[in-house]
Formats: sequence, structure tokens, C-alpha cells
Amino acid sequence: MSDFVIDESHLSRTQEIFEKRQQVVAGGESSYARLSSTRPIVMTHGEGAAFFDADGNRYIDWCLGYGPMIFGHRPKPVVDAIVKQITEGGMMYTFPHELDYEVGRKIVQAVPSVDLVRFANSGAEATQAAMRLARAYTGKDKILKWEGGYHGFLDCHALSYHPPLDVAGPERRPYTVRCGSGIPRVMEECVVTGTYNDLDGLEHIVREQRGELAAIICEPIMANAGIIPPEDGWLDGLRGICDENGILLIFDEVITGFRVALGGAQQLYDVMPDITCWGMALGAGTPAAAAFGGRKEIMDVETRNEVFHGSTYNSNPMVLAGINATLDILINDTERVYGHLNKIADAMVHGMRKVFQEQGVPAQVQQVGPMWQVFFGQEKPVTRYRQARHSDMLFYHHLQMECQARGVYFHNFYLERWFSSTAHTQTEVDTSLEAIEAATRTVKERLANLPAMPGH
Repeated sequence: MSDFVIDESHLSRTQEIFEKRQQVVAGGESSYARLSSTRPIVMTHGEGAAFFDADGNRYIDWCLGYGPMIFGHRPKPVVDAIVKQITEGGMMYTFPHELDYEVGRKIVQAVPSVDLVRFANSGAEATQAAMRLARAYTGKDKILKWEGGYHGFLDCHALSYHPPLDVAGPERRPYTVRCGSGIPRVMEECVVTGTYNDLDGLEHIVREQRGELAAIICEPIMANAGIIPPEDGWLDGLRGICDENGILLIFDEVITGFRVALGGAQQLYDVMPDITCWGMALGAGTPAAAAFGGRKEIMDVETRNEVFHGSTYNSNPMVLAGINATLDILINDTERVYGHLNKIADAMVHGMRKVFQEQGVPAQVQQVGPMWQVFFGQEKPVTRYRQARHSDMLFYHHLQMECQARGVYFHNFYLERWFSSTAHTQTEVDTSLEAIEAATRTVKERLANLPAMPGH
């Protein structure tokens, strides 16, 4: 199996469609992150732990739509619930309906820090609404985020996500950097940037900004700069600093919520935020599945309509049917679901570490439950964004190309991450590790034969 490589001649239909769509879709894709800089994929369908391209090639999927598909592709209970809602009840109501209560009740049941919720259409909308809510509740304007953290593409939070280090300022007090053009400079005045896993630096920033910070928005596990777990005491210290200074703590659990545990990272680390945002795994791949919620006294600002939040498609019954079916499985079969997710991830991480060690490739494979990422060229655990940024992106890039050519797919950017699903089995693990072993050997030999770059 490890010697099998998808031949370029078996990608003719994929290439044809990819070239055609560039004639009508700006950039050839509606989300730049999905574009492969090397070998494009035009997907036709998914099934369980795999998807298929337009030429019929099968790929084991460790990306899972960036994480939502916790049960793999096309999970029958979720699909059946959505189809039933569409065919028997319709796609849009624009009025309250019983699924509002059912889904809301189950989220509140699963996440102990939450009393009330509101539904959104994306993680970006949920985090934006949470930031606005925090500002309304506290009467303050500034939000603190971490350098390298991602909370959405909107103007309010598309700041200091993977900033170039030559413009990012000192690590202990990073500059706030806009993510590309088109974002007004004034947005930099509303967001303060800190460093993840740096309590001393955070305390200095909070003293400097005393009285101006409404909230800290935080991925409790940094999952948009690879996988960077919180160091011991980091989340507890963060909670304490917020309490001492009248700052709300927002956990962006768009990636971690309902994935690392039923109650998310806050359950895993026993640290309760004031506001939580969810997306991705919440609906097991159901489009536009997102929500935010928090303590009653904070959410009552929404109840009283003191802060504006709303959209045509919020809380539509088609999406909530998918979320409802997902939560039924997660709540009623918690031990089996999370046990399987962790078992598959553990097997992959153990196998990858063994491959890289045996082949003499320096790498840190970092994992929290069913999420992991590999940082090449790192001898010590990665604890901060700038350390992750200095990983060997070239080795990762070539490894991804070689694995994709062998029918094993993971995201091609070295600061993304891998996910397991309940659809993965030991067969997918064994096949993937064979491909990774062969790909690692090929990449190691290839890069060793490259001419040295000037200055290296």
C-alpha cells in the first residue's frame, strides 16, 4: 500500500473542473484556505472516513471539513433528521419553533457554564456577537486576543492571525496587525494582542489597559496555530486575572466545543468562561451550525434587546434538526463516542511519532484528545505561536503532497491540524501510517538533495 501513488493521468477530470470554475469563481474557490497550492482537489462525495474526487480517487480524510464532521461524512442519523425536517416541516420558519427549545436545552445540559444561548450562522458570527455582547455588558470597548489566534474573518477580529513576525513587534507585547487589506485601521484600536501561555505578559497588558478591556477572547486550546495546549496554571490564571479586573472571559470553542469533550475544553480543564462560542462539531457537518451562550445575567442583555444580534437564517429548523440529532448522539453515547475519537487519535499520534523518530526527523506531534498537529524541526514542545511559526514548513508541505498523492489527506498548511472521527477505524490508521512512513522517507531524501539556500 505504501508504494501506491495516484497518477497525474488519474486527475484529468479534477483539473478540468478546477480550471472551469476559475472562469466564474474569483480565485477558483469561495474560501481561500481550501485551495491547494500544489494539487487541487475537486470533491464529489464523502462516505464515512473518506472522500472521493472527480476522477474517482479515494482519500482517507483527517481534515474533516476543518473539524465539523465528528462522525465522518454523511452520518445517517444527522442526514435523516435534516431530510425529515425539510420534507415534513420545511427549511425556513422565521418564527420560534420547538427545536429552539430542544437544542438550547441540550447545550445548557452539556455545558455547565451556560444558562442561555443564541443561535448563529457561523463561528465568525458567534464570536463577533460575543464580543459585542461583552462590550455592551461592561460598557468598555477593547477586546484582548492572542497572537496567532483565529476567531473569524470579520473586521472586528481579523487581526493578528498568523502575522508576519517582521511587523508583529515584541513577543511579550505584540502589535495588533490587520489580516490583509480592506480592514479599517481603526479596528487596531479596538483589539489588544497578547501572547498565549504568558501570564506575566498578560498581567502587564491588563495593568496597561486597566479600565478599557471589556473581555479576553481565547481559544482555551490554541488550535489555529497548530495544536498548542495550555500550560499548567494558564487557564486558571487567566480566569483569575479576569475576575480581579472586571474583565469577561470568552472561550472560543468553535473548534474545541463538543469535540475534545461533551462540555468542550472548559470541561477538560475545569475552567468556566463567562461566554462560550460553538460551531464545527456542534452540528457534525451541518452547514451554518453555530451558537453562543453564557451566564444569565450577561445573556439577559440580549433578552432585553440592548444589543443587536440577528440574521435571516439564525435558528432555522433545518440546521437545528442537524444539531439536535448530533447532540442526541453525543449526550446519549458520550463514553463510546469520545473513547473512540481518542483511541483513533492516540494510535495515529503514537504511530507518527514512531515514524519520525525511526527516520531521524525532528518533530513534535502535539495532541489534545482527538486533535493533533506535527511541528517539524522542533526539539521541544511548542508552547507559543512564534515558536510554531518557526517550524519547518517546507518539510510539512512536501509531506502533505506525498501523502495526498498516496490517498491520505490532511490540510496542506503547517499551522492547521488533524482530527479523528467515529468513522475512522484501525484500518484507516494502519493505511495512513504506511503512507506517512513512505512519504517521510521520500521527502527526507528529496530535501537532502536540494541545493543549499544562500545564507543557510
